[in-house]
Amino acid sequence: MKKHGYWRLKVGTPDDRAPHKEGNFPTATGKCMFMVEGAKNFVAPPFRQMYEAFQPGEDLDPLPDYMPARESHTADPELARRFPLNIVSPKSHAFLNSCYANMKDKQQVQGEQFVLISQADADARGILDGDRVKVMNDRGAFKGVARISDDVRNGIVVATLGYWRQLNDGTVNSISSPKFGDMGHSPTFSDNLVEVARAN
Repeated sequence: MKKHGYWRLKVGTPDDRAPHKEGNFPTATGKCMFMVEGAKNFVAPPFRQMYEAFQPGEDLDPLPDYMPARESHTADPELARRFPLNIVSPKSHAFLNSCYANMKDKQQVQGEQFVLISQADADARGILDGDRVKVMNDRGAFKGVARISDDVRNGIVVATLGYWRQLNDGTVNSISSPKFGDMGHSPTFSDNLVEVARAN
C-alpha cells in the first residue's frame, strides 16, 4: 500500500472482479445514483434470518445525508449538562448478545459487569479503579466495576452488552434509548448520554 498507493484484492476472475467498470448498475438509469427517488426503508432479509414481515417501509430521503447523534453536547446541551458522558456498548466477548450469560463458565470468562472510564473522568468523580459504580440517566441505571483505562477517551465510558438483569444490578440496556436509527431501524445503543458515580 505504501509503495503503490493501492492493492488489488485477489477475488473473482478478470471478467467479474469489477462488475460495474462500465456501469450496468441495477438502477433505472443503469448508473450509480446518488439521488434515489422512491427508496423505502427496509432491512435486508439476511440480517433478519430471512424474515421479511414487519418491514418499516417508510419513504427515505432521496439524497443520503449525515445524521448527527441525538444525544450529544451539541444536539442537547441541557441533557449533556446533567449527563456529560457518552456511553459505547459493544458486544461482550464471552456472551452472544444475552445468550449464554447465565452459564457459569461463560461468566467466568467474561467476568463481572465493568465500566471502562478514563483517568480524568474517574478523578473528577472520585472514582478509583475497582470501585463499584452506578451508570445512570433518565431512562434507568445499572451498576458495574470501574476499570480506569487509557483505552477510552475523556468524555466516553464503555460497558458491554449481554449481562442478564436478574443476575446483575441492571444492565447497560437500562440506560439505552428505544429510538431507531434512520435506515433499517438500527438500534441506537451507542447514542446515549449518562453520568457515572460511585455506588453506595
